[in-house]
This record gives sequence, structure tokens and C-alpha cells, in this order.
Amino acid sequence: MNFKRILPAFLLLCTVMGTAASCGGDSGTQPAETTAAVGGDDTTAAVTEAVTDDRPALDLPDADFGGEKLRILGYELGVDCIHQYDFYYDEAMAGELVNDAIRARNLLIEERYNCEIEVTNDTAPATTARNSISAGSDDFEIMELYINNAMSMAMEGMFLNWYDLPSVKMDAPWWDQAIQRDLAMFDKIYVMTGDISVYDEELNYCVYFNKKVANDYDVPDVYQMARDKTWTMDQMKSLGKQVAADLNGDGVRDENDRFGILSDGGMAFLFYFTCGNNLVTLDEEGVPHFTVESQRTFDICEYLVEYFNDTDNMLWASKCSETWTTLDKVFMENRNLFRPGSIYDIIYYRNMEHDFGILPYPLYDEQQEDYYHLIATHVAPGICVPTTNVDKLDMTCHLLEALAYESRDTVTKAYYDLNLYTKMARDDESGDMLDIIFSTKRYDLGFVFNWGAIKSQLDVMATSGKSFSTVWESKESACEKAMQETLDFYMSNDY
Repeated sequence: MNFKRILPAFLLLCTVMGTAASCGGDSGTQPAETTAAVGGDDTTAAVTEAVTDDRPALDLPDADFGGEKLRILGYELGVDCIHQYDFYYDEAMAGELVNDAIRARNLLIEERYNCEIEVTNDTAPATTARNSISAGSDDFEIMELYINNAMSMAMEGMFLNWYDLPSVKMDAPWWDQAIQRDLAMFDKIYVMTGDISVYDEELNYCVYFNKKVANDYDVPDVYQMARDKTWTMDQMKSLGKQVAADLNGDGVRDENDRFGILSDGGMAFLFYFTCGNNLVTLDEEGVPHFTVESQRTFDICEYLVEYFNDTDNMLWASKCSETWTTLDKVFMENRNLFRPGSIYDIIYYRNMEHDFGILPYPLYDEQQEDYYHLIATHVAPGICVPTTNVDKLDMTCHLLEALAYESRDTVTKAYYDLNLYTKMARDDESGDMLDIIFSTKRYDLGFVFNWGAIKSQLDVMATSGKSFSTVWESKESACEKAMQETLDFYMSNDY
């Protein structure tokens, strides 16, 4: 579904909540713990009725939970890449569109089911979650943790399998089908996302490009390249070389010069995935297999070593005085054409003087069938249900399903339509590119578990110049052993 085409519901949202349809708003200081107020106005119904789509109807019975609390543990704003909340709203942020959409959705659910949504924002929720569950406490019904952390903690028996949860329709479009396709081993998955969360959008990847630099150097229509699937690694490299220059003539390429591409050797792993490769894939029975031993993999890895070590064209963050902050500065000062980054980076460019555009990560070549965009699961939170949630499990699952369903017409659309497409992005074409990016997201078990430090070997490859075949040969046994330990857990446990 193309969200960015539908705006009226959110103009209505801003009206009925008594807030201006402004794109601004100070984030303010967030308390460490808060309880969402149960409101009395009934305007939220109008919000969800203003837009219809082709989803199946929500198939839940009526329920009255007698004022019970749904207690949620999540991240505090400003922790790593956390720029948004999924469940918490703050009255001090009234007028901020995603915040208001969360309020509208929460009030709708609280009033419909006579419950209270209570959110605890924590700077270290994984530690809090581990301590709580290990102590056998039922402090929270839902926990939001980084996906990689959650998958590892699940092997300690801390979370319930989503496929066993009552009331939750896992094949429904409001639950992420991509994460199930890529991470569900043996019909078990312990962390979930979908319309209920914005983090699988925020922690996706894109390529920013400086439109002033593109215009100054007669760069062709890269948007059309992306649509035509001629937007490739070679194109990004060759177009970048058109603008790269030693500006001060000192014969040394550093942060004072102009570059085609800004990245870092530690990001080689990401380009490995966007070239259409996986570290691990699941077979039809949900059994994972390493998929790195192919000629295509070796060819791509050799290509990436050369690509990342072209110091005339690419500036590495790790070689700059302020690392990634320096790269942002170079981009905003019009000394760079392409800045591969994350969607959450867009907030840093909101006040950029000259226009920028958004592109998908490039294809390896024109034979690659589609774009690949890896979700940054090491910093992307997902939703977990702790094994200590026993007495309120039925209520939890009922509310999870309702929250996920209602998020599509409130939080998800606010995030897509206004926060990204209108508030941040500078043109309609960037919205089209975001459609491509969000529809081609991928997850990878090898990245999630990093068995045998396999992800790290891709970084070693780029920074050392070693061939991937050499790296893999030295690590294959350790990787296989580490994977087997995970498989033993998944095959022997029923929770």
C-alpha cells in the first residue's frame, strides 16, 4: 500500500486533536517513566474512519479489561538511534505529528477496551528486561528491545514464541511478513514488528544525494535510474568520480576535499547485502544455511574491497576528525554527491540549506532482480512478550492485535505521509524512492546472531584487503559450530 498518497486523515488528525498542522515541535525532556492518560474525547474514531484500505477486518471479540494496565518497557529518546516512540506520547510534544498519532491510537484502544497503556522509557531496557525476567517478576507485559539482543535473550528462555500467542494473526498485513520470512526458524520467532512500530522504517537504509552538487556537475536523473533499475554500484562510483576533487591541491585526499561517496570500511557488510546477497537463508522447513560459498559472493566481495579502498572517490568516517559528524558536515557543505546512510539520519539534514534527495541503495548490476535493504537489527527495536507474562497474557495479545491494526491508519501513516514525505523529504521523487526502500526490506540471521563473528569478517575484508574466500576458509568451522548451538535450542525448546 502506498501511504504517501493519502494525506487528509492527518490534516484531520491535527484538527481534532486541537493542534496545528505544523511539522515542527521541540522534543522536550522526557521523564524516565510515565503513565499515559486515559482521555475522554471520542474524536479518534473519526481519524481511523477517514481513510480506508484493503486490509481484512480486525477479527477480535469485544472485551472489557476493567481498567487493567498494559505495561510496556521501551527506549528513552536519544538512546543510539531512537528519534521516535512507538507507544509513549507526551503532552509537551503536542503538535508533533507522530506523537499526536500515538495519542490518538492509544486513546482509541484505551476507551474501546477499558484499559490503560503505561509506558516506561528506559536508557537500558535490555538490562532492565533481563533483571526483571530473571527475578521472575511480572513488571511488564511487553518489552521493546533491539532485535539482535532480543533474539539472543530468547535463547535464555526469556520470551514467548509469537506463533503461540493467542489472538495474534501472524499472517495479517499489519504484522511484518519480511521478518517472519527471514528470521523465523522452525516456526519460532521471539521478536516482532510491523505497523505497530516505526523502527523498521527508521532503521532502514537509503542513499542521500546532494542536489546542488548534482546540478553543478550535470549528474543525470538518478531518480529515473532507480526506477529503471539501472541505478548500480558502478553508476554510483562513476557519477561520484565526476565530482571528486582535491580542493586545496595538497595532494592528500582528506575531509577538506570533495568526494563522490561518504561511508566507512565498517559499512562494507551493508553493501554486501544490498548487492543481493545473504549470509544466511532459511529453507522451506525453516532451517538456516550459510549461503556465502558461491562465485557471485566471492566476486562481490573482491569488488567491494576495491570499491571501498578507492580513496580518491570515498571518504571514510573512521579517517575523519569527528568520524560520522564530519561526513555530515562535508555533505551539508556541498562537498559530496552521495551519502549512504540510514533513514533516521534524515533528521540531521532537516535544516540543510540546499536540497537533498533520497535514493535506494544501488544494485550490484542490472542483472540483480530487485533492491535489498537490510534492517539495522542491532539498533532497531522489536516487540517481545516476556515469559513472566502469565496472568495477563490473553489481554496482552488482544491489545497487541488491536494496536497493530489501528496503527496503520494513525501512527504508520503519520510517520510515512508527514514525518518523512512532507516534513523531511524535499521532493515527491524522494517519496517514490522511500516506497521502493520500504518494500524491499530484508533481515538476515547471520547479521542477527553474528555466528562465528561472520559479519565482522566482511569488515575485515574491506579494511585489510583480504579476499573473502580466505576469510571464510579460516572462519567456516567456527561459524557452523556457533550456528549449531542456536539450532539445538530452537529444536529442543517449546517456549
